[in-house]
Amino acid sequence: MHQLNHLPGRTVQIDNEPWLYFSGTGYLGAAWNEGLQNLVRAGMQQYGLHFGGSRLSNIQLNIFAGAEDFLADYAGAEKALLLSSGTLAGQLLMRVLSQYGQVLAAPGAHPAIWANAAPEVNTWESWVERVQTIAQTPGPALVIAANSLDPLRVRRFDFAWLSTLSLQRELIVVIDDSHGFGLTGAEGSGIYRSLALPPGAQLLVISSLGKALGIPAGVILGPKLWLERLWVSPYFGGASPPAPAYLLALVQGQSFYAESRQKLQSNIQQFVQNLPELVDFHFFPEYPVFYTPNSGLAAFLSQRKILISSFPYPTPQDALVTRIVLSSLHTDGDISSLLESLDNYCQSEKS
Repeated sequence: MHQLNHLPGRTVQIDNEPWLYFSGTGYLGAAWNEGLQNLVRAGMQQYGLHFGGSRLSNIQLNIFAGAEDFLADYAGAEKALLLSSGTLAGQLLMRVLSQYGQVLAAPGAHPAIWANAAPEVNTWESWVERVQTIAQTPGPALVIAANSLDPLRVRRFDFAWLSTLSLQRELIVVIDDSHGFGLTGAEGSGIYRSLALPPGAQLLVISSLGKALGIPAGVILGPKLWLERLWVSPYFGGASPPAPAYLLALVQGQSFYAESRQKLQSNIQQFVQNLPELVDFHFFPEYPVFYTPNSGLAAFLSQRKILISSFPYPTPQDALVTRIVLSSLHTDGDISSLLESLDNYCQSEKS
């Protein structure tokens, strides 16, 4: 574990030496985007460092409603509700929904959408079978909760089966799109538009905005009816909203995000087209994370001053999860250096 006094970008300083950095969740390099930084500065001049009050107060900053309208339109949802983090967004939503119906969380779902208990089944396939059985049996409302994708072992989950359900009870689908929002879907708009549900089912999507978009906030997307219920919850009214300066940057900085997505896709294409065949990577098209079961790769690359993501998960006693994470900050030269080191790794494994 490395203790740092700075935020990594395309490189990271370790023992006063620059290493290439292929880790983290800053896929679009937002933290170091000068255009976005300038917008945050402008936002702070207008709104100050932070608004520590309640969204229910008699002072209403119009940037909150404006950013929510933007996010709803961007994602294709009826309405959006902003909170200070994705975790708080998930906890608020599930606190309300767990009082409304039976919650069934998928394996690997983020703890923020577990409700009162961890997932009860161990595989995605078993969870799907259980949802199908319960949803097609009369009973109280069923709330199912899952991630849109697994950013650790890099798997995009298939939700096509949802549209084939013959519902015998009310169904509410909750998706955590934190590692897709800003990256996947049309112009990075995430999973909301593409998810097909059976008639009568309702969709609510929560997301951190702090991953690809680099904004310290969270959002809930969904039907107006449910978001109005969340608005009157004491857990919403009792919480401070996100810093308004960052929301101004989010709304006004879309051209910067678009440029970063284009550069990231170029980096992914360069990497994938030149990957050594002997390296076992799990990935899917246009996504910047590459998982490998070869945990020794991290140590090999560290000898060449390349830092990738490798840590035990979900507990310190578990096996290492080893991944390469590309970002829009990486140059063609960075990618070439990484590919050369991967080729060297393959040669060392063969000898």
